[in-house]
Amino acid sequence: MSATLPATAAVAAPSWWRETMAGSVGSIAVLAMVMTLGVLALAPLGAAGVPAGLQAGLVTAALGGLVYALLGRSVLPAAGPSSATALLLASLILTLRADPALAGDAGVPAVLALCGLALAASGVLQMLFGVLGLARLASYVPRPVLAGFMNGVALQVVLAQAPLLLGRPLGGGVGAAQPLAALLGLAAAALMLGLAWRWPRLPAALLVLLAGTALHQAVVHALPAAAPLLGGQVGALPAPTLAPSGALALLADAGTVLPLLHAHAAPLLLCALLLAGVGALETTMNALTLDRQCGTRHDPSRELVAMGATNLVLGLVGGVPATMNRTRATSVRVAGGQGWRALAAGSVVLGLLVVAGREALAWLSLPVMAGLMLAVAWSLVDRWSLQLLRRRGAGAADTGVTANLLLVTAVMLATLFFGLGAGVALGALLSLLIFVVRLNRSLIRARYTAAEQPSRRIRMPAVEAALRPLRQRVRVVELEGALFFGSGERLLAEADALPRGSVALLLDGSRLTTIDETGVQLLHDLHQRLAAQGVQLQVAGLRPALAALLAELPAQVSPDLDRALEAAEDRLLGGLALHGGAVALEDTPLLQGLPADGIGAVRRRLHTLRLSAGERLFEEGDDGDRLYLLLSGSVSVLSRTGADGRSRRYLSISPGMLLGETALLDGGGRTAGAVADTEAELVALDGAALAALEREHPALAARLYRRIAVHLSQRLRAAATTWRDVAD
Repeated sequence: MSATLPATAAVAAPSWWRETMAGSVGSIAVLAMVMTLGVLALAPLGAAGVPAGLQAGLVTAALGGLVYALLGRSVLPAAGPSSATALLLASLILTLRADPALAGDAGVPAVLALCGLALAASGVLQMLFGVLGLARLASYVPRPVLAGFMNGVALQVVLAQAPLLLGRPLGGGVGAAQPLAALLGLAAAALMLGLAWRWPRLPAALLVLLAGTALHQAVVHALPAAAPLLGGQVGALPAPTLAPSGALALLADAGTVLPLLHAHAAPLLLCALLLAGVGALETTMNALTLDRQCGTRHDPSRELVAMGATNLVLGLVGGVPATMNRTRATSVRVAGGQGWRALAAGSVVLGLLVVAGREALAWLSLPVMAGLMLAVAWSLVDRWSLQLLRRRGAGAADTGVTANLLLVTAVMLATLFFGLGAGVALGALLSLLIFVVRLNRSLIRARYTAAEQPSRRIRMPAVEAALRPLRQRVRVVELEGALFFGSGERLLAEADALPRGSVALLLDGSRLTTIDETGVQLLHDLHQRLAAQGVQLQVAGLRPALAALLAELPAQVSPDLDRALEAAEDRLLGGLALHGGAVALEDTPLLQGLPADGIGAVRRRLHTLRLSAGERLFEEGDDGDRLYLLLSGSVSVLSRTGADGRSRRYLSISPGMLLGETALLDGGGRTAGAVADTEAELVALDGAALAALEREHPALAARLYRRIAVHLSQRLRAAATTWRDVAD
């Protein structure tokens, strides 16, 4: 049904008349709940608690509702009493009544004055909470917790209406259940839902309330004997009094109350703190869930200041604690209200009815009002949790669906039986546990050996042949997410599962988002554990901010995984491959095995050059008029420098290997740049020299071309690995 209701921000502002009608009907629909909570709060006063509680509840709904409607700026700023805060006030009254000076009927005014002072103080504290911005913490509440809270409130509303549906009197009492009363209430709920679905612009709540009450009255007058079967009516309301109550009574009898205030300062202050905290939590959570329901946003700090001012006023004039009341807001919304004007007008009308129309309110049928509240309860149910149920019923195997449903259910039951604070606390704890479990599961993204992804260093064929079977002894583990106290055990388990004979564990941290102090300590412990087994730990690819956290880590920290792989491969080769001794020209793959005259023919056409570490051999886009043969040192082929000031390494060339041959063969420009990693010696063969070899020594030239092609195939394999890394 709620999906058919117009969103406040999506339609033009309705007339004051329509807002007044919707606000009045919605406020009257929750009248029974308001008065019941007022009686609950003041019940420890004994016989005096019923009339005083009825009046306090009405004052809260009318005056408190008006103040909050004028000050609040949420989509539907509705104020009303809540069960949690009512019970807190009742516990204070029990404490105060234990004092002989406050016992009996004579002590009632003083008790009410002290309770009003505690409520006013809680309002001041709530305003302080709002100014400090504490209400914004609620925006971090996970959605399953909100959904569970919403469903728990909906069930609370349903259970609160059960006595009225069974024909019990307002404010409690026992008696036989009346099936006709339940039938009347359920029929009112069904009619309300049906009218709202079929004709959403119709004032369905008002029509059902008037029709149900008229039917109730007609049966009572036509068949007086059947009246008890239809359940009770609101009945006579207490006449409003102009005598000062609440904290204002201190001004009228300060000489009596001030000594009591001094004697009971501790419980009063404790109650004020509890009322402020619980009320702030309820207000913020209700406003947040109403935003979810209506698709709007509000300023939580502003709302908390407004609610604090409301409770300050209520404490002065004798109300009970108020919170942002989503039940009343939804009731007004169901009746067609769309903004603060509906709540303000409804509060004024409710106050006028209490003052001048008590007789008309007395006729209202309690089962019909309970039926309207059942319809409101259905609107309070969180639709997202219903979607989860449908997905689960359809056989969805997603563990996230099951976990969210369990969390929603746990919060709902805790809210229902133990109150909002317990529900939110349990939800926050379970959300944290689920978060930790998910992070722990997501820490390990992939695992493989260096044989599956070798480094991009191109080595001599003989060296490569010796290295290939050894790469199985290097394990790579890709990490993602957060490395923190909740996910560290997963990493330690990976280390324990290393195959026997492993020489290195490489941790690719390029996808890590954060490392906490526990994660740093874990890496230290992991390094020591692996070192004792003769296994080297390397951490690669960390962002600079995370790498700075590991400045004192004994393990090697590499700028990227490729460099770490290369270092591990060098360890496998005993450190001989990276910058080994100079390779003689005749021992290179290009010339190895050629006859002496062929080697001499090539040697005469070569040009020698030497580079210092960091010196560029050529730039991307340069003319490719020659190829180079590296005799000593190391040269890396790099991309252009990016916006971040860094360049990507495509591959690195070891002594004995070629580079620059592609541009020479196809006549295009250089596809990348080349920089010496260390001091390097190279020889160059230009296009003119190669053409001369083709003319003078065609067989020799053919063998050179074939060996260049083999080298190119190795380059293509390295390029495929690079592309796979980028794609991942």
